Amino acid sequence: MMIEKEFDLREILIKTNYQIVINKDKSFENFPIAYGSGFFLNYQENLFFLTADHNLHYDDHQKNERLGDENYVGILNNISFPEKLSTIITPIGGFYFMESFNISKPDLDFQLFDVAISLVDRTKFEAPFLTDENLINEEDGSDIVSPKELKYEFLEEHIIEPNIEDTYFIYGKIKPELKGLFLHRQGAFKNNLKFIKKTGAYLLLNTENTIKDYKDWAGLSGSPVLNQEGKCIGVLCSVIENTNSIFVKPFKSILPLLQTIPIQEKILREKK
Repeated sequence: MMIEKEFDLREILIKTNYQIVINKDKSFENFPIAYGSGFFLNYQENLFFLTADHNLHYDDHQKNERLGDENYVGILNNISFPEKLSTIITPIGGFYFMESFNISKPDLDFQLFDVAISLVDRTKFEAPFLTDENLINEEDGSDIVSPKELKYEFLEEHIIEPNIEDTYFIYGKIKPELKGLFLHRQGAFKNNLKFIKKTGAYLLLNTENTIKDYKDWAGLSGSPVLNQEGKCIGVLCSVIENTNSIFVKPFKSILPLLQTIPIQEKILREKK
């Protein structure tokens, strides 16, 4: 949803990040096996949901091979029914996940592509996606984000290439903890990240301080990485503990997939 107004960057960060739950059970009635992040992107008149592939296929990325295990992904809508002890979760299916290899090398240099993409139909969403944060402007006491506000989607013009002059930011939910029947999470802003260079298939960004505890980042995989103007350079994939290094998959390698997936979907529909 796009509204003509002056945006606070913190609002954009909060409203473009969607927390996902990963479950072995299609009904999502069992406890999740993992949590992560993702975001929506309108591209060439199609709506996509993007996340890190290792959120869906953690074991695959540990062994760098496709094991055939499928998990189910759902987005937390942040709409709860305390009397039923339930929370709305929107399932997201039909993910495309990829591999890459180099035919000029003897071992083919096989690598898993750490972004998973779903072409989604918004008309099938049964509930809106809302905020559950309450962020106050410390200067004047005004609300930056209140609970139950509609979340946002990126448009094509929000996609940019990184540069060393900009500063980058990430937001998401970390340290999920079930207390009784309720899920508690901490909102985490990662500020003042700097682009260093392109390394292999990723962008290398550095944090101001050393990443001492991976748990301070677990749950952020799949988040959009934004500059100070709220423009997105790619998908957060990984960090390395005891360093300043975070790795982001750039849109330069993602956009060809966004162009191909609708063609593949059309072929599948025609075959049916």
